[in-house]
Amino acid sequence: MNLLIQKMGSSKQEEYRFDVHRRFKKVEGFCSKNRENLKTKAIQTLEGRGCQVFLAANAEKVANIIAEIVQSARIVISKDPLLEALGLPEKLLERGVITICTNEERFVPGKINEVRVLVRKEIASATFGLTGVQAVVANHGSLVLMDEQGSIHSISALPFTHIAVASVQQIVPDLVEAMTVVRFASLQRTVRKLMRYISIITGPSSTSDIEGKNVRGMHGPQEVYVILVE
Repeated sequence: MNLLIQKMGSSKQEEYRFDVHRRFKKVEGFCSKNRENLKTKAIQTLEGRGCQVFLAANAEKVANIIAEIVQSARIVISKDPLLEALGLPEKLLERGVITICTNEERFVPGKINEVRVLVRKEIASATFGLTGVQAVVANHGSLVLMDEQGSIHSISALPFTHIAVASVQQIVPDLVEAMTVVRFASLQRTVRKLMRYISIITGPSSTSDIEGKNVRGMHGPQEVYVILVE
């Protein structure tokens, strides 16, 4: 009986994986055919949300843009495949930027709780936070972030300024397509349908005080920079 239940569960899981993969390929194909239009729309909506958007042709230009923004301040960096592929931690160090990487997998397992406390303190005291993204939502000007430890949310929300680096290939039309990308990426990295921490960021933090005046940075960054890598 238990074996039968396990087989049924395994079959449903395979069906789910197949369906997510099929949906992802459909989204990927649509975005590939409409990349220029999606890029133009994303820039328009991101700027409309108060983000400052830059286009960069390669890793050197990305590093130059970040170094110009950060100057001599400290920047905390999330673990992200694109940031690592671009070699940004090393390139920023070469440009004199003080970088703090938050990849908890580098540390001894027995000390992980202490390390997380230390990492959070570093994030909270930093002026700049640098992350990758899982998707850029063109129709809303939103950034979708996800990870397993929750550090990427802190890096995007606690520092004064959030800098996000995304490939133009990560731009999708709407939140429906973004969640398809999130589900697909979750299955690639974990055994679960969704990773533990998912954040949707739409421009700098903004709220109104008791007098109705708009105040930035109360519950997140006051500035958001988005660098799109072509």
